[in-house]
Amino acid sequence: MLGEDRTKRALLGALIMDASPLLELRALNVRFGRVEVLRNFSLSVRRGEFVWLVGPTGSGKSTILRILAGLQQPASGEVVIAGDHVERFSAAQKRWLRRSMGLMMQDCFLLEDRTVESNVMLPALVANEGYAEARRRAYLALEKCGISELGKLKPAALSAGQRQLAMLARAVVNRPVVILADDPLAQLDEENAAVLLRLLLAFASAGVTVMAASHRRPPAASAHFRVVALEPSV
Repeated sequence: MLGEDRTKRALLGALIMDASPLLELRALNVRFGRVEVLRNFSLSVRRGEFVWLVGPTGSGKSTILRILAGLQQPASGEVVIAGDHVERFSAAQKRWLRRSMGLMMQDCFLLEDRTVESNVMLPALVANEGYAEARRRAYLALEKCGISELGKLKPAALSAGQRQLAMLARAVVNRPVVILADDPLAQLDEENAAVLLRLLLAFASAGVTVMAASHRRPPAASAHFRVVALEPSV
């Protein structure tokens, strides 16, 4: 089994091999009780690609993101990231994998008793960065997302759009290889949705692989997206 150092080298090594997929899902099957969510689903994603998963409730969008993050196991099939099979990873390797990713998941809420800055710092602290470095990274992430002036506020003082931008800042604080965003435009008006979408596109242009899941297609047609339409299996 791969050690953590080898896992890291393999993941980073994939970044210089543009022709090789960074993320691969091979013939996935997922069931929740008697409900089949994914049937023989396959997908290959290159470095720096922006893939938009679209489909109704129950089509498996969120499940795909959770499987890629090592948070959920398929009933069968293969999950390959940077050439390595995630199903063979130890718990420690899966934790490292998630630290290499920026996660904007529906159950990853901002902590209401902490400032925005403290929320954004958390992934860096979990990755064993010192407090000063975590704070520096948090400021840079907030600045990239255009909300550095909100760092001292509590989440309760933020609008829906500002909350999503704070969650994006938290997702990118560790300079991730991959961003997984589950329904990032939910509850956002057109203006805020456009701001968040531009930021995600900017990260993809910088070489970060972005996968977003939504019940609706991107607000504007763009060659920058690869739209993958999903339908419920049953």
